[in-house]
Amino acid sequence: MDDGFIAKPLGRRQIDQAYPLVCAIAPGLGVDQWRAFAAALLGTAPKGSGPGSSGPPAEAGIITVQNALGYMHGLFSYRVEPNLRHGRVLSVDNFVVLDLFDLAGIAETLLRAMDLLARRLGCAAIHTTLPERYLVRDSRRNPIPDCFRTEGHRQETIRFSKDLAVVNDNAPAVAGGLHGVE
Repeated sequence: MDDGFIAKPLGRRQIDQAYPLVCAIAPGLGVDQWRAFAAALLGTAPKGSGPGSSGPPAEAGIITVQNALGYMHGLFSYRVEPNLRHGRVLSVDNFVVLDLFDLAGIAETLLRAMDLLARRLGCAAIHTTLPERYLVRDSRRNPIPDCFRTEGHRQETIRFSKDLAVVNDNAPAVAGGLHGVE
């Protein structure tokens, strides 16, 4: 791992700087949609919070990996949530790493930040939803899932997603309840 990388919370002034990273996992995402999402998560963060700070960490936010010059090479968003099997969990989404030379080093930095954050927030587990781009489809090794396994993560579930704005085959909701649901 390159010691020149540091994990730190996304600052409000950095929201636009992080936009190209997010577009790597969400092509076509509008900048206004990203700004609204990031602002909502950062709105829950007390000043001075994050994995390396002395203040209390926020229960939701965005963690970045930056080099010494402040350029972002990766990020993830998180939220503390209750879970039936694990109790209090750190739920991680929008995990992205962009670098030409050290994908594993940046991923490891993000994973260590996740661990520290989860422990500081009193979580019993970390649940990470990886973008489809990190799923291995051929025989070549993919460094991102390998980093997760090396750091002690294991695949526990498969998550399916249905975009209701794209697939318009749903029955309309009935007044007073959902159609077909008692």
